[in-house]
Amino acid sequence: MTGSVAGASRLAEPLVLSGTGQRVTLPNRVLLAPMEGVTDSIFRTLVSELGPLGGAVTEFVRLSVAPASLRVLRAQLGPPLPATPVAVQFMASEPTHLAVSVAHAVRAGAAWIDLNFGCPAPIVFGKCAGSGLLAHPDRIAAIVAAAVAATTLPVTAKLRAGIDAPDRVAELVCAAAGAGAAAITLHARLKVQGYHQPATWSWIATARAALDKAGHRIPLIGNGAVEAPADAARLIEETGCDAVMVGRGALANPWLPSCILGGPTPTPAQAARVACLYHDRLAATAGPRVAGARLKQLIKWYRAGDLFAADPHHRTTLLRGDPAQILAWLAPARGELQLAELPAQ
Repeated sequence: MTGSVAGASRLAEPLVLSGTGQRVTLPNRVLLAPMEGVTDSIFRTLVSELGPLGGAVTEFVRLSVAPASLRVLRAQLGPPLPATPVAVQFMASEPTHLAVSVAHAVRAGAAWIDLNFGCPAPIVFGKCAGSGLLAHPDRIAAIVAAAVAATTLPVTAKLRAGIDAPDRVAELVCAAAGAGAAAITLHARLKVQGYHQPATWSWIATARAALDKAGHRIPLIGNGAVEAPADAARLIEETGCDAVMVGRGALANPWLPSCILGGPTPTPAQAARVACLYHDRLAATAGPRVAGARLKQLIKWYRAGDLFAADPHHRTTLLRGDPAQILAWLAPARGELQLAELPAQ
């Protein structure tokens, strides 16, 4: 077995996350990343319905002045996904409210607990949460240790490679692992790079080597610039990581996790039908205004071989349309997609 074949085969294997008293077995090694304002339970459910998905993580739940309530966490998790374990992700600047929040997450049905040390948003960074903690490995360790002490479920940590340089990446991942993290996800970008700079996968390889050297044989999940099935296999091969987490690549193509595991590429008609389904489910829960805005956002991201239209003029017209126009254009998808112009404004 060689090259990408070996990487793809590895991704199809189960992945075990071990807590202090419980284990969670992910059915494969392709995970859906947490993305604020996007990966709610509706989107996660949609991706899981399109093909096999190893696991998913909720949008982050910010802990500041009080613990997260059971009601909020149940809403974040949404209905259980029969074949896909889902973690609750917390973001905190210190451990104060973590124990109660973790207990509520367990009651709400979280498969495991994830901790956010990577969000680059300025307001988050300024309050020393998310990526703001990358300057403080000791505080990362304290937060991980508090979560581990609060549950027998696995606790994982998601980090970036640093704030403005990757020189402490080994120290950061070992701090989390030494505090009891069951796995670490490393986003191979710096805080200052946001989401627009190319990911540097060699930093993931550095993290894997550092964990191994320190005796931490926990799973390392690689994240960043996985936009096509071949990227996932190559990430495994080049870095030695144990799994991949797909973020914006799944927005561009919600079938990407399935395609990574050998599933077929979607047709334009399938893509259009899924966009309609996404809108209808959102409209039923969040109302038509939110559904329309999110549909337009999805259309903007959607590509994967230009899913809707091969004609560049059609694509441009679609991207410039308002939600009502987009829905009118997609309406035939409930039968058979017709590559027609959007209605004139």
